[in-house]
Amino acid sequence: MASEVTDEKLDECCLTEYHPLPGTPRGQIIKIADITTYYVSGTDNESKNKAIVLLTDIFGLSKNPRITADELSEKSGFDVYIPDLFNGDGIAPSFREGTPEVPGETMSIGTRTLRSENGVTRIQAVGYCFGGLYALLAGSKEHHLADVVVGCHVSLTNRTNYEQLDVPVAFVCAQEDYQFTDALRAEAEQILSRKSEIPSKFLLTEGTVHGFAVRPNPNNPVLMKAYKQANDFIVEWAKTYL
Repeated sequence: MASEVTDEKLDECCLTEYHPLPGTPRGQIIKIADITTYYVSGTDNESKNKAIVLLTDIFGLSKNPRITADELSEKSGFDVYIPDLFNGDGIAPSFREGTPEVPGETMSIGTRTLRSENGVTRIQAVGYCFGGLYALLAGSKEHHLADVVVGCHVSLTNRTNYEQLDVPVAFVCAQEDYQFTDALRAEAEQILSRKSEIPSKFLLTEGTVHGFAVRPNPNNPVLMKAYKQANDFIVEWAKTYL
């Protein structure tokens, strides 16, 4: 069963960001099947059988994903969970120093358990970068661990991942992305257009690069506008298909 815990690995050091989003996370750290998980309770008590699960990038369960989870929960009314995919050992967000923030710059959880223990029957998996691949796998014919999927500037994917999708799927895309390139996005759109039985949608944001949907520079109004736009898009997809 889920239980509230205190985990030193997810304490102050994990809340340090290269570009921290404003605010203080309001959720709590719990354990689900021995997986340390950030959890924020939604306000829609009649939808407790529905949940959004965020699958993070390689920087793990630091401050920004938690702030994002809080906003998604507030806007949707659903419970939101973020499993710690790296057991507290994600790459430090400071590693992002010197990486591109805007176009043109150059380099300088187990869902079965959530269903059984928490009474959740409908899950939207939202994957960012590294987590995007696993969100797509969760929505595939082979695994079908999620009922709805959103991929945000997904990484490490290939044609097969899109061919195997079997649930409503949406994508939050950067203007410039070395992982989810224009060519790969076009291929994904073409594949999904042939799957008329599966709703799909692509949001292409302006003035953005890979990573903006969870780790934007809060001092850049263009990136923050796109970040908010991405969150609204995720919430809209959840409300429509969960």
